[in-house]
Amino acid sequence: MLQNLLLIAYTIGTVGAFLQIAGGYWDVSWHTLGLVETFFGPNHVLLYAGIVLILMAAFLGIVIRLSSRGKSSQKSLLAGLNIALVGGGMQIIAGPADFWWHTNFGFDPFLFTPSHTLLIGGIILNGIGMAVGNIRLLQLYGTRISAKVLLSQKWLQLLAIIALTTLWLDLNTAVYLVLDVNGIAYTFHLGDNFVKQTTQIAFAIGATLVSATGTLVFFITKRVFAWRGALTVIALLSAFVSATANLGFRAMILGAKDPGPQLVSFIPLYLTFIIPVFLFDLWIGNRNAKWKTLLASGFIAPFASYLDGWYAFNLWMGANQMVLILLAPMLIAGLIAGMSSIKLTDRLASREIAILTATSDLK
Repeated sequence: MLQNLLLIAYTIGTVGAFLQIAGGYWDVSWHTLGLVETFFGPNHVLLYAGIVLILMAAFLGIVIRLSSRGKSSQKSLLAGLNIALVGGGMQIIAGPADFWWHTNFGFDPFLFTPSHTLLIGGIILNGIGMAVGNIRLLQLYGTRISAKVLLSQKWLQLLAIIALTTLWLDLNTAVYLVLDVNGIAYTFHLGDNFVKQTTQIAFAIGATLVSATGTLVFFITKRVFAWRGALTVIALLSAFVSATANLGFRAMILGAKDPGPQLVSFIPLYLTFIIPVFLFDLWIGNRNAKWKTLLASGFIAPFASYLDGWYAFNLWMGANQMVLILLAPMLIAGLIAGMSSIKLTDRLASREIAILTATSDLK
């Protein structure tokens, strides 16, 4: 019974977390293009539908916790739902606050406002929670305990793929949030000079950081999945969300207006950035020598950044040669992320589950 509730909770929560971040990407485009006229637009409907699902999953987590009687493996499996409970709680506050903010101050194109920061913080926590929970479910399936648990391995792998895609998009969104100099200037009334002085620096830092977040998720994926191909699927899913919201949709709305034609012409180049990720997926296994990990992380880091539609467009279509200038910082960020992925994956996994190989703890 409890194992089935776990599967239901993480299925609902994973879908909810993905809808939140996908809706968030669309919401940013709607705000940037000035299409938001009411609070209850399709972008917000998608976003808040994800919040409802996350809250449902968190509620199931409470039910399971009350029924588990303190079993160690159950606590480990509930960690992701516990994180989502905090994230969902933040969003319960953020939703009405966002409605009040827009009612009183209008619809702005900025991420960094009090209500948006609270809402996005919840989105990020939900993505982390679902990644933790699904990785631990997969870990459990590989032990002798799994013979007593009626979970489909293929279904769990699908959930983990969606969760890691969500995690990647969430980490990139965290970068957007903390480096949104226009939003920071808007919220704290810092003026146009602050924006002019910090925009280029913030962009360079952001493009470098998303190369690290992508590389980190790439290596986590390679350590979680024994088979090649999972990373390519994750990259395609992430690219689809980013390309449709940041490139295709904006190009369609802008039409012949600047930068509409540029966005259209960039899409074929953007799609080619999947190819190096596919080659990386084929080359790197889930257990590799340290030198191979270092070499691969440096190679893949720029393409992890280029798969973010917004940064990629501005890097490759800008006339400032920043795409060349940032290669070295991206390489360094990728090396750090690649080497950090081993310890991070071990932390996402559960020691309690790993040592339970022949117990009925989940009955």
